[in-house]
Amino acid sequence: MKPKDPFSIFIADDNEINRLLLQSQLESHCNNLTLAGDGKVALDYLQKNKYDLILLDLHMPYLSGRDLIKIIKKADAINKDSPVVAITAHTQRHQRQSLIDIGFDECLIKPILQEELTTILNLWLPTSSQANLDQHNYSYTSAMLEKTAGNKELASTLFYKLFSELPTQTQIIENALAINDLKLAKQITHKLHGSVSFCGFTEIQAKVNDLETSLIVNDHQSIQSHFVAVRNKIIDFMKSRTTILDELTH
Repeated sequence: MKPKDPFSIFIADDNEINRLLLQSQLESHCNNLTLAGDGKVALDYLQKNKYDLILLDLHMPYLSGRDLIKIIKKADAINKDSPVVAITAHTQRHQRQSLIDIGFDECLIKPILQEELTTILNLWLPTSSQANLDQHNYSYTSAMLEKTAGNKELASTLFYKLFSELPTQTQIIENALAINDLKLAKQITHKLHGSVSFCGFTEIQAKVNDLETSLIVNDHQSIQSHFVAVRNKIIDFMKSRTTILDELTH
């Protein structure tokens, strides 16, 4: 049996059936679930405890999800950096951007499918297993050594360059998307795509390819979710830095 991930997930929904269903869907992934049945109780939890992922129903007594997001994303709030997903039965998919604009990171529309929930977990929760992380380290290192014909010195030089450039490029893309500068976003995404493709990083390449494609066709509904997937892959890659460089120097 796969061990559960050591994450903390918060769920606020005034419908008990919805809470129980979400709890059931998440129990196989997470040991630490906290549930609230209205906005007032939710706010009390969210002002006292830090969570790795927050799921908020948009329509609750006392305080709605929209009310809560304004409070918990304040600069001094304990969960200001925690990913927050809106849950609603009424919002149309094309209205997703309006929720992102007020601070939500994603939106789930009821009824919530297990596949959609799993996608959210994969996008917003950090890599939990050291074994998985070691596997990624090996794939990055072996892919680069294959491209450099086993030249560890050249591989190290290229990795140092990537460790410097990829986070910067990711930030530029994020800033460009924030001001709807799709031309700059496409330009930097294409550059990023070229780098990871050359190095043989197929997992990152696939995510960047999805983002570049959505930018080319101006698919606004999927651009943000594809960017998030790219950003998370880059974060995962950066976590591998110490292990990768150790492997190349021994």
